[in-house]
Amino acid sequence: MSQSSDVVEVYSERALIAGIGGLIAFAGAALTFNYGRGYLTGLAIILAVAGVAGVVYAIMCYSKIRKVESFDVTCVYCKKVNKLTEAPTKDFTCRECHRLVPILNGRVLPVQQVRCGFCNELNYFSEKTEVLLCEACNHDIPISRGDDAPTKRSAFAVQEDDRPYELKLVGKGHKEEELVGTLQHMLALNRNQVKDMLNELPVVLLTGIPKKKAEMLAAQLHVHGAAAEYNPLP
Repeated sequence: MSQSSDVVEVYSERALIAGIGGLIAFAGAALTFNYGRGYLTGLAIILAVAGVAGVVYAIMCYSKIRKVESFDVTCVYCKKVNKLTEAPTKDFTCRECHRLVPILNGRVLPVQQVRCGFCNELNYFSEKTEVLLCEACNHDIPISRGDDAPTKRSAFAVQEDDRPYELKLVGKGHKEEELVGTLQHMLALNRNQVKDMLNELPVVLLTGIPKKKAEMLAAQLHVHGAAAEYNPLP
C-alpha cells in the first residue's frame, strides 16, 4: 500500500526522463541524417527508433498517472489527509507526522492518550496495542483495558533497579574547598566533620539510597573534581 502522490511522482519522473531522452534521440537522428554521410544512415535510424520508444514510453507513463486511484484517509494523530492507492487493510505510516496509523478490518481505529509516569511525555495507543513503550524515555506504560487479562510488558523496556545503593567517596581531587561545602550540604555535617572524613578515604557517604539518587550525587561530586562510585548493597 503506497501513497498515491508517491506513485504519481515515480511515473512523472519516468515520463519526463523518457520524453526528454526521446526528443534528444530524435534531434540526434535528424542531425545525423542531414549532416552525416551515407555510412551514418544506420546510426540515424537507430536514434530515430530510440526516440520513438522514449516518447511512447513517456505517453504510457502519463496514461498510468491518470489511472492512479486515490483513497483519502485522515490520520488520527495529526488530522492530515493521506491519499492512498487503495483502501487500507493494514497499518500505514502517515506522510505528515510519520506515526503508524492503526487499521483493523479496513477501518481506522481511534487512539487514546496517556502520559508516561516517568517523564510525563504524551503517548498514544489503540485497541490493537498490546504493549506501550514511552516514545521519550522507553519505559513501559501500563494500559488499562477493563478486563482481567494480565498486563503485558515489552522486553525492550527500560528496567528499573529497585535495589538499595551505597555511595562512596574514593578521591577528593584538587577542588577541596568546593568539595567540603558540597559535602556539608549533602550530609548535614559541619566543616570539621567533613575534613576528618576527607582524611579517611575511601569513605562511605550514604547507604541504602535509590540508584537514581546515587547517580545524581556522584555526578554532583564529579563536578567538584572528586571521584565517587556507587554500588548495590549485597
